[in-house]
Amino acid sequence: MATSGLAPDTLIVNANVITVDARNPRAEAVAIKNGKFVAVGANKDVEDLSGPGTQVINLSGKTVTPGFIDAHIHVMSTGTKMVSSMVDCELPSIGQVQEDLRLRARETPPGKWVMGFKYDDTKTVEGRMPSRWELDEVSREHPVIVTHRAGLMSSVNEKGLEEFGVTRDSAGPISGPYEREPESGEPNGVLYEAGEERIRFFVLSQASKEERLEGLKRITRMYAAAGLTSVHDAMVMPEEVRVYQEAWEREELLLRVYMLVHENYFESFRDAGIRTGYGDDKLKWGGIKLTNDGGIATRTAYLSEPYIGSEEHGLMLFEQEELDEKIRSIHEAGYQVCVHSNGDAAIDMTLRAFERAQEGYPRQGARHRIEHCTVVNLDILRRIKALGVVPTPFGAYAYQHGEKMHFYGEDRARWMFAHRSFLDHGITCTGASDFTASPFEPLLGIQCCVTRTDMEGRVWGPNQKVSIDEALRIYTLNGAYASFEENIKGSITPGKLADLVVLGEDPTVVDPFSIKDIPIEMTMVGGEAVYEG
Repeated sequence: MATSGLAPDTLIVNANVITVDARNPRAEAVAIKNGKFVAVGANKDVEDLSGPGTQVINLSGKTVTPGFIDAHIHVMSTGTKMVSSMVDCELPSIGQVQEDLRLRARETPPGKWVMGFKYDDTKTVEGRMPSRWELDEVSREHPVIVTHRAGLMSSVNEKGLEEFGVTRDSAGPISGPYEREPESGEPNGVLYEAGEERIRFFVLSQASKEERLEGLKRITRMYAAAGLTSVHDAMVMPEEVRVYQEAWEREELLLRVYMLVHENYFESFRDAGIRTGYGDDKLKWGGIKLTNDGGIATRTAYLSEPYIGSEEHGLMLFEQEELDEKIRSIHEAGYQVCVHSNGDAAIDMTLRAFERAQEGYPRQGARHRIEHCTVVNLDILRRIKALGVVPTPFGAYAYQHGEKMHFYGEDRARWMFAHRSFLDHGITCTGASDFTASPFEPLLGIQCCVTRTDMEGRVWGPNQKVSIDEALRIYTLNGAYASFEENIKGSITPGKLADLVVLGEDPTVVDPFSIKDIPIEMTMVGGEAVYEG
């Protein structure tokens, strides 16, 4: 029997513990002290450690896993949208979107932005983005913007275009950054990539610190309720870093956050001496984020072969020489480089830049990342393995966006979200949602990795299925690896941070198509409950 000073703070007993630790895969009980696991094993062995002040939680056979990690998700920006005046446009028609935006416009002073997000073109009856003229019907007194749920594409009304000087004479071909009417050449209000980003960042920059703090609280409560204990915030701006720090100082940061910072601010942070890994186990400086092509849901990923039924290959945002130089400078400064690259042509460019950076300035264990890394091939897999690059493919995309997969075709789907191929080539890949681009619930992502089945029952790329044990590892220990933290979290192992999830059922024995419906009963971060169902 342990003395009270050495006794654990908490014992969890009579549990079905899936540790994701190959040396001790299953256990019945865990002991937690000072925010870390101190013992993992049989009930009797762990119970013997109990002292007078130890809290004992009897789970009566319920399942415990390590806390889930989303290695590419948008945190503060999404929370800010939720608490600001943005309208949720996850609706089935443009008419309904217009009506909700009109209601918001009536409450908004003239000249102020009316904003909508989570719009999904292929889930509307029209099957397209709203035009500037349709958004003019919402209001001509307000600039209006509607952002696609995957980001990377938005629609604005005429006043919104005027705010940023977009006219018929503005630069940009019909494919982007500004879409034009084929006959007249007039911008129709649909913006891609750089054009869309410029407006979106301006709009988000209008949020107050209080809105950002409240948004952070709201979004992290949602994530904790889904079993997430660590998140990699995939595009952080300097003002958001300051808000994160304030939440950390107030001890109000619910989850562990690894920040990927926008490339525009690389030089200022480099000159300040801040590097990847700076921080603590709650808030940590991650890599520098670049965006090299478009999106899968928006059909703008840069592909070597055109989209089905089209001559379009997608959008390339950098020429090779420019990308080489950007990655070289970030690499040489000692940062992790995290490059959004969806299409196989964009991934090829990114790998070429990584290879050239390593040739000029070799660095062991850089763990550069390819964010999304969606469409691969055998050559790409070989080069990723040789470089030690970490891909962060989507988990639930095939489930959420099955109606878009015909643009890629069944043959290409066999090389998309390629978890099986990554694992078979000895590549550490992660679980990621890119929320709001796809649902953030990790159990849904795990189910999709196992079944490769969309919400209509269609199977996409069945050759990429993984086992449930592999999927659990992808969403836990592999996520920790992507942030250089596999030695402190990601498995239920003595000495690691006590981040765990209590599930109402065992995902390894239920029908794989019901994994997403397993209740989250408790989420713990550092041995403290941050959610109880």
